[in-house]
Amino acid sequence: MNCSATSRMGEAAVVTEEGLPCFKIADEEERKRGRTSLKMLIISEKSVDGWQDIWAVRFPNASFGDPDYRLPKNACIRYGHAPAGVEASDARPLRQNTIYSVFFMGRPPSGSDPTSRYGTQFCVLATATDGLRAVQLTHDTSTSMDPDCARHASPK
Repeated sequence: MNCSATSRMGEAAVVTEEGLPCFKIADEEERKRGRTSLKMLIISEKSVDGWQDIWAVRFPNASFGDPDYRLPKNACIRYGHAPAGVEASDARPLRQNTIYSVFFMGRPPSGSDPTSRYGTQFCVLATATDGLRAVQLTHDTSTSMDPDCARHASPK
């Protein structure tokens, strides 16, 4: 008998809210699978030495194995601004032309759904008002170390 556990990587999303990147589970993921219970959010920076964590958020849960924290519908978590009641590290400053990774650990409502991780990559551009605009990288661009974030941005 061959028994093995599998899980799938779901899609996270990055939007811009109040001049900062803001992170959430992708709308299509939650539309198909229901609202996700969250355990952790980690933002990492790609460098020549690999990925370095620059901000971590741990959501309150009944126990480590049973996440129960959910974001309000249509909400996201702005970089460096953890929701009340969660544990978070200090956020390091974001830099232009740097690739970042978003990684959520969580669980969809159905126990039969093997999704436990959600991720994507992004970079940021400066705006005329001293804010930042997040640019979510697509699967074909996110594997490259191309530092030209503007090349991947859609016109706004």
